[in-house]
Amino acid sequence: MNTACLLAARLLLPSFVAQIALEPAVVKLERRDGLELWTVRARESSVRALLERVAELAQLEIDATSALERAPLVTIALDRRPLEEVLEFALGSAGLLVDVRDATIHVRADHGADDTPDQRASLAAAAWARAAARHPRHPVAAAARLAQGELEELRGHPQAARERYLELVEHAPAAAATSEAYLRAGRIAAERGDWREASEHFRALANLPGADEYRAVARVELARATLQLGDADGALHILDALDASHPCWERSELTARALVRIEALLAERRFQDALTELDTRAGAFDPLGADAIPALRARALEGAGLVDEAARAWLEVARAEAGPARTTAYQSAVRLAEQSGDPLAVLYACREAQSAGFGALVAEPERRARAALGVVDPPADAAPRAEARLAQAEGWLEKRELERAASEFQRLFDEREQLALDPVGRARVVLGQARCLAESEGIEVAARTARAERERLDSSEARARLDRGMARLFEQHALFERAADAYQGDY
Repeated sequence: MNTACLLAARLLLPSFVAQIALEPAVVKLERRDGLELWTVRARESSVRALLERVAELAQLEIDATSALERAPLVTIALDRRPLEEVLEFALGSAGLLVDVRDATIHVRADHGADDTPDQRASLAAAAWARAAARHPRHPVAAAARLAQGELEELRGHPQAARERYLELVEHAPAAAATSEAYLRAGRIAAERGDWREASEHFRALANLPGADEYRAVARVELARATLQLGDADGALHILDALDASHPCWERSELTARALVRIEALLAERRFQDALTELDTRAGAFDPLGADAIPALRARALEGAGLVDEAARAWLEVARAEAGPARTTAYQSAVRLAEQSGDPLAVLYACREAQSAGFGALVAEPERRARAALGVVDPPADAAPRAEARLAQAEGWLEKRELERAASEFQRLFDEREQLALDPVGRARVVLGQARCLAESEGIEVAARTARAERERLDSSEARARLDRGMARLFEQHALFERAADAYQGDY
């Protein structure tokens, strides 16, 4: 054989091997005591060929998308395993999802074009659940339970996540993942306001052997829970001991410690000390902590009896907040301005509230301030009121400027109880919010929101306005039967 022939043989050998190595070497089914156990040996084998051999022995049909033809070759070696485990391993390694039901093996790509993030998270959670169930004593089982909890949190199921974390704590108290499980379970309890349970988890984490990297954050969270349970002095003692034993220079942790300390000082009515902490530490806060500074400063100034400064501080809070917090801030600013005895300061605060659409909220303080100054007629106000804000948000929605529209409709919706809007205007707010929710979270979330608010509208004209709008929204989603029901007020 000459050199050219040898070279050609070498070049052709890989493709030739790939062609002849398509069949799995061994696919064997054993039935013992009612159990089916499979042994599979395959090296660089075709997934379809392997699947066809399995389906033939198991007497199952195959329902597969075109993804099966595009799958790469697989190499596996499994002895006496259940069918589901064999298929999951073999097809999963080729980027496929498999489901055995109705005497059929269903196969598709593991990245479906129509999959939602929640579906993807659900599939991942199910895979981790199978891993933990099949190998409960394996070191990875603890990490599997932690991953299940994290995925449930991502899907918006905190109670299910808490159960996974507590399972991990119970079954593997010495595992590396247990520290994170304690922290996450504690934070879930804190979010739902169960501070006693939260403090138990954080205390356990703070004393957990081998959890050194969690020690500081556990004590900060324990101080926060202690404060929420009404023991501000105890919270300060925890923070003092933490600063002495674990000095900190990292910005986020410094911010967390300082915020809890300031809240505890406010609860102890040590307002000047709280102001001192703000003055000395606020400049080093991370961005999230910096957002809390205006409200903390306003509370400290008010507590210290500095009403002029506190009124101005609450106006700063109102400019940055949304929803009920914004309402409270405007009310506090006007109340403190009245306490200062300065009618001009009262009118200034009222004007800001009016410009944001809260004219009805401050009407009485404004009347009293005008009477004190001898002013009868209010000056012309060119600042945008609630109606103008609503019209602007509707304009953004019609222009498909969805991000701007969604942001403003969320604020209007949160503030709907305090805004100076007639019932039809309120119905427009609800409809705009529903349209934004339909875009971001789906038509069902939009329908639930509108249905709940419809019951609170005390005008037949407003309800009819909302019904027509929701009917058109259903029509846009090709839900024509539901649109017909919506015209009758049923959605």
